[in-house]
Amino acid sequence: MERAISDVRAVAFCDFNGTIVDRDMLDYLASTAPRFPDGASLPAEREYRSDIVRRARALSLDRDEAERLLEAGIRFDHSFPMFARACAAAGVALLVLTSGIEELVKRYLARRDVNLPVIGNRAEFRSDGWRIHFRDDSLAGIDKRGFVEDERKAGRRTIVLGDDRSDFEAALVADITYAKTGSELQRYLARRQRLSRAFARFEEILERWPPSTW
Repeated sequence: MERAISDVRAVAFCDFNGTIVDRDMLDYLASTAPRFPDGASLPAEREYRSDIVRRARALSLDRDEAERLLEAGIRFDHSFPMFARACAAAGVALLVLTSGIEELVKRYLARRDVNLPVIGNRAEFRSDGWRIHFRDDSLAGIDKRGFVEDERKAGRRTIVLGDDRSDFEAALVADITYAKTGSELQRYLARRQRLSRAFARFEEILERWPPSTW
């Protein structure tokens, strides 16, 4: 693990794209790229990893240009900072675990005075197409399940908050899962008959935080 977690009662792993913000960063940026013929619409049977590469290769923006577009085109859940403070008060270590681009996510949150550990994939912002450097060989380039399992082995309670298939495997091994209302993750867990707690905004989680089952 790339972090030090000392005396905490639990660890919460929160997805970014579609969870803290309303849409995927790369989806949005690719939809603005003239050489991305399919826009941001992707087939249901898509290969997650290859799609990340395909969307990134369509981009010739530098980082600053990309950030200006993101500020205009995606929406932030303004109750997330309150949730981050509530985690700290309850002794819960909160980490952002994303298949997106770590640097862009970290800087986006920092501009909103949210300074949390962010673990994701990395990118080269090249004029001939961005290049993605994945953390591992997993479906989304980052093995979220492995992070959750490591904390469980260390004796900590684990929480996963997410919305899509990059969160599926992590949610299966977490003690508690919060799934965005109507999301792929919520439907997946229902099919597997696994309990999840639905939320549309983080302020809804705060109404019953920390979980009474602890």
